[in-house]
Amino acid sequence: MDWRQWFRKRLNGNTATDLQNAVSPELLAIAPALQETIGYRFKNLFLLEKALTHTSYAASQERAFSYERLEFLGDAVLELIVSEYLFQKHRDLNEGILTKYRTILVNTQHLADRAREISLGQWILTAKPLNSHDKPAISTGILADVMEALIAAIYMDGGLDAATDFVKCFIITDQSTYVDELQSFNYKGQLIERCQRNNLGTPEYEITKTTGPDHEPNYIMQVVVNGEVLGFGEGHSKKEASQLAAEDALKNWDAFFNPDSHTS
Repeated sequence: MDWRQWFRKRLNGNTATDLQNAVSPELLAIAPALQETIGYRFKNLFLLEKALTHTSYAASQERAFSYERLEFLGDAVLELIVSEYLFQKHRDLNEGILTKYRTILVNTQHLADRAREISLGQWILTAKPLNSHDKPAISTGILADVMEALIAAIYMDGGLDAATDFVKCFIITDQSTYVDELQSFNYKGQLIERCQRNNLGTPEYEITKTTGPDHEPNYIMQVVVNGEVLGFGEGHSKKEASQLAAEDALKNWDAFFNPDSHTS
């Protein structure tokens, strides 16, 4: 038995009654619907609570944990699963293309988009009640972080196979999607890398307006970096609009961020 098996055995050694007593009533209320949505039932609900606990909720409930430590593990587990998938799926591609595909599948925006598809934000435990109108908005970064924490929780609870099933179902899109996305990687990838080098977080893309008929919409999108609207893009798809917004942001970079104080 290796250390991971030993640790999971210790975590899962609690009885069902112990687990019911250990987790919060808020978690018990939302766990059934969330587990049905993701197709995985936790043996240790405390792991699920950790994955969903925002720091504001932890502070208000005087709890000594949040999703942040699990996010650290989930990032590594996600990268391993995606790397192995791409390695096996695309046997004819070199490591450079595989790395770009992996970046597309594990970046913050993609994870947040996938989190929105399963309405993960409604289950995140925050200081404000879930049904409160003034519950804080869940940012793109937090959605991505909690998605990674959820992957880690599934891994700790059910092992690598369970985590792999979840990632393949909810994170890895079909081949045509991430292959097409590579066309916009040049601009979006460059913007992400520049933001990371300058400790400016992750770019957030927001649709500001949609025009045209329903069958042929036209999207206007802005990209926000460190609280500043850095660029705009307009296109017939969200991907096209975000690509053009990233290109615009790169052109506008020096006007917003002093090149003398930031690495270009």
